Amino acid sequence: MTHHSQLCDKRFELFKSQDQETGYFDHIYAHKFMLVAVSEVFKRKNIFIICKLNNENIFSMVDLSEFYQVKEFQQKCDEFLSKKEYTKENILVCFETLSHYSLPKVEKTLFKTMKETGINLVEADGFMETSKEIVMKIVSFEDRFVSEEKLFAKIFEWAENQVNKKKEAGESYEESLNLKDAIKSEMIGILPFIRFKKMSLKFLHTFVVKNGFLFSYDELSEILENANPYVKVKITNSHGKSIIGLLSSTFDAIEDIKYLRNRSCITSKISDSPEWVQRREQQIRNPSVSSRIKKRDGVEWYLYGCTGGIGAVRNSYENI
Repeated sequence: MTHHSQLCDKRFELFKSQDQETGYFDHIYAHKFMLVAVSEVFKRKNIFIICKLNNENIFSMVDLSEFYQVKEFQQKCDEFLSKKEYTKENILVCFETLSHYSLPKVEKTLFKTMKETGINLVEADGFMETSKEIVMKIVSFEDRFVSEEKLFAKIFEWAENQVNKKKEAGESYEESLNLKDAIKSEMIGILPFIRFKKMSLKFLHTFVVKNGFLFSYDELSEILENANPYVKVKITNSHGKSIIGLLSSTFDAIEDIKYLRNRSCITSKISDSPEWVQRREQQIRNPSVSSRIKKRDGVEWYLYGCTGGIGAVRNSYENI
């Protein structure tokens, strides 16, 4: 009798020795060496039972845990990935890779990172190469962490890139499908999620109308008709106090105000309660159309702009 036959007989004897009445084979005597030798499933499952998670194997482990539905291991992968540092260079790659899995902690970390750092998916590395499925996921978010203008411009650029890639790859289009029709085809399904009402009138005129082939005449007319000629501006200081006002959407200072976000300001030193505050930046220039501040009852602070700065001045300030 060969050594292999002896081993087989020994295993069979152990198997028969189990008490069917009390245990009903709930404990099956085996060794991982024997299992992985005859079963690819056990072999692959054994890999993540004994492995240590790291940046090199984590995505493979997520895939394995999902395939075999090992909930405890899925949770460990979720925990590991939620502690990673996400940047402009890797956030989209991770989002794409993990978008098909249920990893609530990772999703929470990604959104927290975008909110706190100003990173957004449409300006992240690799966006131009991403799939339409991922673009659809991005536009379906309630908060996209980017202005509607930039979102639309980046997606339009993405659509152009997709068309050019397909042409270079030799994929055929219908003869009647020109470049504009091809871009419009890529944008189908995405446009209903774009919030044109949040766009400035200036952007609508200079970019959306310029690419009006994406819409019917009625659709474009409705977009312009519903455009808000004013933008709500809110500036909050380090104490949590805010001033709010409406500015014309064509006003150049709107972009300057966005640029100054989270920057420090200087204040008047007249008293504990300053008369004016100002943020300085050389690139800021006087508005093309100047206007004097008019005092109004019930208004305590006024927003003003000058060359090199934007600030707010109190109603009681004598030099208004």
